[in-house]
Formats: sequence, structure tokens, C-alpha cells
Amino acid sequence: MPTHRPRPHDPAPPWPTPEMLGAAVFWVHTVAMAHAPVMTDDTRRARWCEAFGAHENSIMVYNDLCTRMSEPQRFYHTLEHVDELLTLATDAGIDSPWLDAAIWFHDAVYTPGDGDNEAASARLATRTMARLSLTDDAQAHVITAIHASKDHKSTDPDVMAFLDLDMAILGSPPGRYIRYAADVRREFGHISDWRFGMGRKQFLKGCLKRKHIYLTPWFHERFEAQARANMQAELKGFS
Repeated sequence: MPTHRPRPHDPAPPWPTPEMLGAAVFWVHTVAMAHAPVMTDDTRRARWCEAFGAHENSIMVYNDLCTRMSEPQRFYHTLEHVDELLTLATDAGIDSPWLDAAIWFHDAVYTPGDGDNEAASARLATRTMARLSLTDDAQAHVITAIHASKDHKSTDPDVMAFLDLDMAILGSPPGRYIRYAADVRREFGHISDWRFGMGRKQFLKGCLKRKHIYLTPWFHERFEAQARANMQAELKGFS
């Protein structure tokens, strides 16, 4: 088991330049950019209200988080990312109010490359969750999960499942994976292609050296093989 589990969007994850991958891959990316939202606004809000209540304080928090997820520096860490994790949690049969809260808050504060993102998101969650219909134990679990997302390590089975949710993008279908990587590259547009490429190769090789990318059986069975295929294909694009 590796001592460090980098997030799929650590400062290392650039996407190769067209010269590295070839025009065909970027044609796929261009087509993939025209995609339907995972959830409608009404569906997303309804799920929020079911988990946290439809009272005024709850809706204020919802609106604030939606605004944060729409900030201009975000291309991957957006409402689509939230929607995908919420949907996958339901598919995995692990959805619960605490997990929904962890999904919403874990990237609530996001500046590309800032090592304080997780801690700042946890501080925001601590200040804000009292407005929601969550028990004290659930709130504490959310904070633990947010902090664990910094290096993707935990021995708590529930938190491990949350971490696997966050890494599931690596095992997505190839077209979605390409778009994810391209969107992260856009978030780090201030970094040169050379520096981004060096970091990305390090990230990919580190992931591929692990015995298991996913910590829980459900995610390992469904995403491990595709994640390795995606990353191996991307790594070949640098050679």
C-alpha cells in the first residue's frame, strides 16, 4: 500500500499537449466537451433538500456552494463533478446525508495548486454545517473525510468509500477521462506544458505502481482495470 495517494487533481495532473497525443485524441476531447449535465438544477436541489432540509438556512448554503462551484478558475471541480459523485454514490448504494455533505464540501474552496484547499474547505464546512439538518457525528465524519482527501488515506471504511468516489474519474470511459484531464489542464493554465507534463508522468507512474488504486471492493471491481488502461494510454502519449 503506498504511503501517499495523490488526488486525481493534485498539482501534477496536466494533460499532454496536442503534439504529445496527436490531433485525433484532441478531436475526441472537442466532441466530448458538448455534454449534457449529469443532473438538472431541479433534481440537484431536490436531492439537497431531501438530505439537508428545505428551510431558508439550508437553501442559503446550497446557493453559496453552487456559486463556488461556478467560479471562473474551475473546469473540472464544478457542479458536474458534484453531480457525478452524487449519482455514483447512489449507484454504489452508499448515499447518505453525511456523504452528500462530504461530496459538496470537499472542494468548496479551490484554488489550483494551493495546498490549503482541503483545510480551507474543512473550515468552511465547520462554519456552515450547523445550518443543515446533520447530527454532530455526521458533521464530524464530513470533516474527517475532507481532510482525508488531501492524501487519500484512511482506515475508516466509510471514508475509504468516499475517497474511492473521488478517484472514480480515473476509471471512467475513455472519452470522459480525456475531458477530465483536459479540464484539469485548463485549471493549471498558468503552468508551462513542460512542467505540467513532467508532473503528470510522475502522477501516472505513481498510480500504476500501486497494488490497488481503489480501497474498497465495489470500486476496485468496477474501476480498477479501466483506470489502469486510461492511465497507461495517457502515459504512452508522452513517449
